[in-house]
Amino acid sequence: MTSGKATLSGTIAALRAVVAAQEPGTALPSETALAAEIGSTRTLVNSAVGQLMSEGRLIRQGKKAIVQPIKTILRQVPTRYTATYREAHGAHGAFDAEVREHGMQPRWTTQPSQEPAPEKVAQLLGIEAGTEVTVRSREMFADDVPVQVAITYIPSDVAAAAGVTGVDSGTGGIISRMGNTQGQQTSVTETIQVRVPSEDEQRTLGLPADARVYVLTHVGSTSEGRCVEVTVHVMPVHLWDLSYTWDLS
Repeated sequence: MTSGKATLSGTIAALRAVVAAQEPGTALPSETALAAEIGSTRTLVNSAVGQLMSEGRLIRQGKKAIVQPIKTILRQVPTRYTATYREAHGAHGAFDAEVREHGMQPRWTTQPSQEPAPEKVAQLLGIEAGTEVTVRSREMFADDVPVQVAITYIPSDVAAAAGVTGVDSGTGGIISRMGNTQGQQTSVTETIQVRVPSEDEQRTLGLPADARVYVLTHVGSTSEGRCVEVTVHVMPVHLWDLSYTWDLS
């Protein structure tokens, strides 16, 4: 491709090839240097960089474009909900185990509180809107890169019985703690939507406005049919692969 015949689609394809050949975390050359390397123009390279950023292949650090520094994380259902997986090597829940399984270091912050349940959450929990519930707000990282935000809502009596009203939910996370009580989860429903991130999510997750995120709503219920957990996960699409397996026998 020569700059006189350069097109945006061709420039994006050429830049994808350049990025694919780099190690994670590598800083790309200047747009001028890239244009010379792939036979395009600086204007087209700038647009191509923006496209690859919206796809999550590149991130911005200062004035530099950086190859996405972390691997895509595989989230497997039902594997992640088994005690063996959640508690492996002392993991504090499925996220901890997932990130470690990919050779990265997990980290998260948790802010517990007691708050009125939003209307949609209250409907799922089968309670009156505005009823106070235990809320656990988390920001989650892999190798210090933000990869997810999640808000968990638990009926206050269930949270108290399971001992998950504080910051630390212990080995296996809240599902393991509930497993020792009448709040044991025996079924899970997950609903997934895709949208652009809110302004808060852009700041927290370091995303451009035209990126895409999964909004995954997890609903956990007991064998008696009581909903004991609603968690809303917001996850950059480019950082997560979602895998579901069903036994059809």
